[in-house]
Amino acid sequence: MRPQFSIIFFTTLAGMAQGLLFFIALLNMEAAVLSAPFLLMLALPVSFILLTLGLVASFFHLGHPERAWRAAMMWRTSWLSREVIALPAVMLMTAMTFFFVASGMVPAWIWGMLLISILALWICTAKIYQCIRFIQEWSHPSTLSNFILLGLTSGGLLLEFLLMLWNDPGAPFGIGLISGLNFILLFIALNLKLWIWRRNQKLKPKSNLASATGIKGSNIRQTSMGFMGGSFNTREFFHHQTDRVISNIRKIILLMSYIGPMILLAFSMNSPNIAQIAIALLMHYIGLLAERWMFFAEANHPQNLYYQRVS
Repeated sequence: MRPQFSIIFFTTLAGMAQGLLFFIALLNMEAAVLSAPFLLMLALPVSFILLTLGLVASFFHLGHPERAWRAAMMWRTSWLSREVIALPAVMLMTAMTFFFVASGMVPAWIWGMLLISILALWICTAKIYQCIRFIQEWSHPSTLSNFILLGLTSGGLLLEFLLMLWNDPGAPFGIGLISGLNFILLFIALNLKLWIWRRNQKLKPKSNLASATGIKGSNIRQTSMGFMGGSFNTREFFHHQTDRVISNIRKIILLMSYIGPMILLAFSMNSPNIAQIAIALLMHYIGLLAERWMFFAEANHPQNLYYQRVS
């Protein structure tokens, strides 16, 4: 598939905000672990800004942005429509949380509802791709797991950076502990990603030239691309990059998304440094952009059996 950068930015920015909100809600569920000034002046506004930027980025994917409201009308059958509803729901819950914290009285149910809305948005986003059964790379539970894990890793790194930026001496837990937890999350996410890549490399098309073209026979050989020139099919369902480019992007993903931040977090466990965490967060997000590009690029649409490149 040809990656759409608007969707790449939407999923990574919204995922980071979801991860940040998830940890905020989880930590404050039983007691006010994170201080109200930190939430009001830094954490909640940052998460809302990220959600807003993600929402704005998603509009660039629409042919007619003025009709975006119609996307929610198919919520009974479409995961995309459900996502269109879930994203504003998360933003609404974030705003409600802000006002409850500002009032000084935060009921326990607000954190629970925030968690539920975050999980619902993750599920809706991942299910848009996971429900497409004829794209084997996506049609697997690992799609949802990968979306959630990378949202948690980016959100966890952002929370750690914001806590160090806030520099509250009365914080109830050490930055070294947060670094250790983020390290574990990155390690799990790395192993999941390696497993996904191994699985995708072993996949074989369920169709062949005979079933793709409708021509019966055992010795069918393709000699043309299906079109003399370009078309929607040849533009939108293949990334048009060489194997060397794909291989280099995989290396960038491993280094920037996982290995580099894990090394910095390992040093931060003993001697926390805001510069290290800032670099780890920046590296991880750049790697996330590459990872999400690869998520779309490695999806092999069955129609490519017919509109394939012929050397």
